[in-house]
Amino acid sequence: MLFLLLIAFFFCIDFYLKNLIEVTSNEELPKSLLHGHIQLRRLHNKGLAGGRFKKSPRIATLISGICLLIVSLSLLPILFKKGRYLAKLAISMILGGAFGNFFDRLGRGYVVDYISFPKAKLKAIRNYVYNLADLLIFIGSGILLLKELFGKE
Repeated sequence: MLFLLLIAFFFCIDFYLKNLIEVTSNEELPKSLLHGHIQLRRLHNKGLAGGRFKKSPRIATLISGICLLIVSLSLLPILFKKGRYLAKLAISMILGGAFGNFFDRLGRGYVVDYISFPKAKLKAIRNYVYNLADLLIFIGSGILLLKELFGKE
């Protein structure tokens, strides 16, 4: 039950931040933080990661929904097993983020992205704009991967 609440918590924080960015005036954005290492901005992504299917937002929503269903059916049962707390935390992050982005697609027709890293050394990181949901999915997936590779909590 705790990890279902954690999914809801991550979803709510992401939802709150996206709404905050949406009501922020254009004059206030972009805004630099941490000496320009992080930049807050507003980008409406109608497609999937990297802008794929941006000209077909309905297809992006359908693909996103199918992936969310598959991932949820695969990972949710783990939340009800004993132990495996690190895996449960990672799954909560992944599902909280995935539900956040899917809810955005359904409600707005696009996903609100707002975090960029303009001074990142990797061009692949520098060229994209993210949101909390994306970062939760990425970090949660990384935790699960490391846990599977090294097999320890």
